[in-house]
Parts: sequence; C-alpha cells; structure tokens
Amino acid sequence: MDATSISDLKSEWNNLSDLDRGRAVQRIHQAGTSLRRLAKALGCSATLLRHLHQAAQAPVGDQYLARQGTISTNELVRRAKAAGLRHDARRREAAEPERTEASRVFCKKICDWLVAEGIAGSFGEQMVAEARRQIAVAELTKKLPKRCVPPDMPFDQIIQRCKPPQAADDEFTSIAWFGTWLALWGYHAFRDDWVRDKAIDLALEQQIRR
Repeated sequence: MDATSISDLKSEWNNLSDLDRGRAVQRIHQAGTSLRRLAKALGCSATLLRHLHQAAQAPVGDQYLARQGTISTNELVRRAKAAGLRHDARRREAAEPERTEASRVFCKKICDWLVAEGIAGSFGEQMVAEARRQIAVAELTKKLPKRCVPPDMPFDQIIQRCKPPQAADDEFTSIAWFGTWLALWGYHAFRDDWVRDKAIDLALEQQIRR
C-alpha cells in the first residue's frame, strides 16, 4: 500500500472535487491497493470509492463537463459505464471476423476428419448432431472435462489423444462413440465456445447437404 499517496489523499480529500478524488483513487488502485483496503485507510465506504473510480474512467469530454458543473458525478458515472459498454461492443465486433473465420477452419477440420474415418451420408450428420448434443448436456450439467492437452498441440495429435476406448460394433453405439470422440477433441482443440459451437453447426449443415 502506498502510504504516502494515501496520506496525501486523506489530507486533501475535503478540498478535492469528486473527479479529482476519483483520479487519485484510480492512481492508487492501479498501483496495487484494493478499493476495500483504501476505503478502510480513508475512513469511507468501498462503494463510494468504486463510484468515484468509475467517474474517473469517463470520456475526456464528459470529464470536462463535470468540471464545469454542467453534469453531476452520478451522470458522469452513467456516461462512463455507457462508454465502457460501447468499447466492449466495438472490441467484440473487431474480433468477430476472426472468430467467424476460425469457425470455418474448424468446420473443415471436422468434415475432413469424417472423411478420413470413412464416415459419409446420414451417419456423418448423426455423429455431428450427437457431438453437439453431448457438449450441450455437459455445459448444462457443468460436467465439461478438464483440459488435458496443451493449447499449442497440433490438431492431429489432439484428435488421437482424445480418442475414446473402442466401443461395440453396432450402428447405434458407433454413432454415440464417434459423437463422443468429436465432442472431446472439438472441446479440447477450440477453447472459444462460440467458435466451436458455430463450427459444429456449420459442419452439421454440410453433412445434411451431402
């Protein structure tokens, strides 16, 4: 904890505007002091410090309006939150083309794998659908497997490493077995759930059209 900065802030507290308090809180927090510990040192609530900290993150133009008394601290916080949401949305939009392309790559991996395993026609459709069902159930019941492969392991090695024990040789069991295999290697190969689920949907569409 930066004792000198905190002591200075405490002594100047009553002479500072909310925005200046917020910026001081922001600096101390970024230096490694939690808002809860800082609140205890200053003799105020952590809720107040979070409020001021949010105000300090508002756009520069809004901070200027606050200093001029045109908008209140509460309004400044509201605008800071709105700006944060817009920033997150822009970041997601910027990443979306990359994720879409990744899902196409993964879809091709699935389809190539089915071909390599000699699976065609309605069997491919059923196996991909089964993999999708198994992943959905595992997510719903919070029974997803632990990550068991390094993130940089090549696809082919991940596929072989995730291969389950050979099941009995009948049609129903075979569909479930291949579905389990795909669910496992798909889960481990792609850690972005959106990319994985989108790719499986695309692969299912391709199998339906075969």
